[in-house]
Amino acid sequence: MKITLSLSVLLCACPLFATELPPLPSHQSVSPHKIFLSTENDQYDFDSWKIDGGYSYNLFDKVDLYVGARLNNSDKINETGFLSGVSYQLTPRVSVQSTVHSYSDESLTEGNESSLAAEVSSRMKLTDNLDVHATLDYQEWQKGVEIGLGFRF
Repeated sequence: MKITLSLSVLLCACPLFATELPPLPSHQSVSPHKIFLSTENDQYDFDSWKIDGGYSYNLFDKVDLYVGARLNNSDKINETGFLSGVSYQLTPRVSVQSTVHSYSDESLTEGNESSLAAEVSSRMKLTDNLDVHATLDYQEWQKGVEIGLGFRF
């Protein structure tokens, strides 16, 4: 009887001292590392596309720092080059990002000249497939404000 009582007390007391092990890296739910790819068409040229892609790292809860490259097929100005910026998620539906990217002006008679451009953009998600976005873009040869409606699929 003493042995049975001792074993039952021992079985009940063992789980009280157990501790949970930290999760393995492969079982962590959210990684701060991300790959991004986004496209947009040029507001001044119908058949021109910009493709941005690169690496993003989550610095804080809602702030991402990213570096990447931009490709485009425009005949007027070559915006192909490197980019970097900061993205901030205000709410699950509203985000703001700022970007600095390089471009080359091929219209000069001396040849190509590399320059920097800056843009600030915001996006508000209306529905699962519909966004409203606004962009303020500054380059040496043009300054522009764009407001548009985007469809996501």
